[in-house]
Amino acid sequence: MTARSLVFLALACALTGCSVSGEQTRPDIPAYPTYGIGPLVQQKGKGAQWTAFTPHTIGALDSAMALGPDGNVWFIDEDADRLARISGNGAVKEFSFESVAGGSGVSMTVGADKAFYIGDESSSIIRMTVKGAVQAFPIPSGDATSTDGMALGSDGNVWFAEFNHIAKIAPSGKITEFAYPPGYSTNQYGGVTTGSDGNVWFAESSNNAIGRVVPSTGKVTMFPIPTCTPAAVVLGNDKNVWFFCLSGAPLLGYVTPKGKVATFAIGGAFGSNETEQFCARGPDGEPWCASGSDGTVFRVDTSSHTVTNFTPPLGAGVRPDAVALGSDGNLWVDSVGGDLDVLVTNPMKVTPTKLSFSGSGQEKTVSVSETGTSSWTAKSSNTGVATVAQGSSKSLFSVTSVGKGRCKITISDGVGNRVAVKVTVM
Repeated sequence: MTARSLVFLALACALTGCSVSGEQTRPDIPAYPTYGIGPLVQQKGKGAQWTAFTPHTIGALDSAMALGPDGNVWFIDEDADRLARISGNGAVKEFSFESVAGGSGVSMTVGADKAFYIGDESSSIIRMTVKGAVQAFPIPSGDATSTDGMALGSDGNVWFAEFNHIAKIAPSGKITEFAYPPGYSTNQYGGVTTGSDGNVWFAESSNNAIGRVVPSTGKVTMFPIPTCTPAAVVLGNDKNVWFFCLSGAPLLGYVTPKGKVATFAIGGAFGSNETEQFCARGPDGEPWCASGSDGTVFRVDTSSHTVTNFTPPLGAGVRPDAVALGSDGNLWVDSVGGDLDVLVTNPMKVTPTKLSFSGSGQEKTVSVSETGTSSWTAKSSNTGVATVAQGSSKSLFSVTSVGKGRCKITISDGVGNRVAVKVTVM
């Protein structure tokens, strides 16, 4: 079983009260998140940096990741029917839901009650707290959950796809189902997200369509996309819902709040079309996905319709299997095989990272930049070799050679990210 679509939790938590088309309230598009806490994983080098963990050995197959209400990243250990919490140092604690599971956990999101909701391809929905208390709620029709994502809706309920219904579960555990229109059924991969219009949008993979459901009425509308089998759906900064194709070309597409569908190819960005369900809203509000087959993670720029690939240090033959936004603003990536990698997506950039002086009493300048940050500190590891002081602006530091030797000038921000500049004085 493979990882499933994840939905950026903060989306549903930032709802406003403005009306759109008289149907639903519309959630704001969050800007780059500011959480008021330090990163779980800090940058400790130059440029974008990956941090790799091998935190668990119980299951080689994981599915679904989500930012938990406690600020930690959580993932499903699918082989063991467990929900796992990973801390910033890679330590993992697992909580079993095997006693109530009817199948393997393949989708997850966090509800308005700050509990995890898990779909396991059976006729029930599992609810688990951060302390591991677990219970299952049977689906009234006996229908099975789709192998894909879940999302917190603008109505405060968790929405999920079934083979023959789009459904919601309230914090009380009550499940309400809405049948797909005639001709749409056996929906195996039903990614779900909340759109910018406040409605719930979902993929109908078995019949090549994107569906929209109005939470207040349960009205379902389908939008066919015959050129693509959609799986993951995720809201982008352009306020459209983006979908990702399991097969067929083009690979990517989007649907506007009014239901206009557009699709396009992205060239040779991937080895195959196995993007499957491994997508989430990233730290910049754009769609990020694990590509499935080619060992990369990619980001979609919804303004330019371009894709940027990043290669996590997973090792040969290991596939990235899920992505989630961490409370640190970094992108967390799970894989088939049990490794978890973290990409610092907003790195602090320092130029240059090496300085060489031919003698003492010389001065050179180091510049620093970091989106969302306007001040940094700098410290020398050996002031007998070189000193550092604030330059003409907050983004500049003056390094002065003092005596022969080597040292490091470490530039730091206020939340623990740092970059070292190597200094040599001849």
